[in-house]
Amino acid sequence: MNRRNIIALSAVAAAFLPASAIAQQPDVDGVKAASKAFYAALPVLDNGEAMDKVWAHTNYVTYVGPRSKSVIVGWDDQKKYWVDNNKLFSKREAALSDQRIHVVGNLAWETGQETGETKPKNGPAAKIDFIVTNVYEKVDGRWLMVSHHVQPKPQ
Repeated sequence: MNRRNIIALSAVAAAFLPASAIAQQPDVDGVKAASKAFYAALPVLDNGEAMDKVWAHTNYVTYVGPRSKSVIVGWDDQKKYWVDNNKLFSKREAALSDQRIHVVGNLAWETGQETGETKPKNGPAAKIDFIVTNVYEKVDGRWLMVSHHVQPKPQ
């Protein structure tokens, strides 16, 4: 197929795609990058600086972890959670699979499965097999996490 035919076919295909499908791809790519940054920060057991870079610093961010008994709301409480929680582990790793992303304006959410392993400083290692919902907000052109809800996968 020559170059002219490829260009013509691309134009015809684009005419039949919804405008939102064309416009959203850069945003989907941005959300994927934000997700990748979160999962890269998760095993970093520092003073909270790694998570500081991937979360929005607002009073409405929320976190529900696998051991949570309540929802942590607001960046100040969230930051304290990561500082305190990081001290409990010698290892915390999770990978996301079955990722599904949906973008609407400056909000996006992804669902999927988290698998990995944790090792508390005072306890045995444990495999994780969770389902997760992450919510992102585009702030000043950058996708940041505003909600993370993870729970053990029902058996």
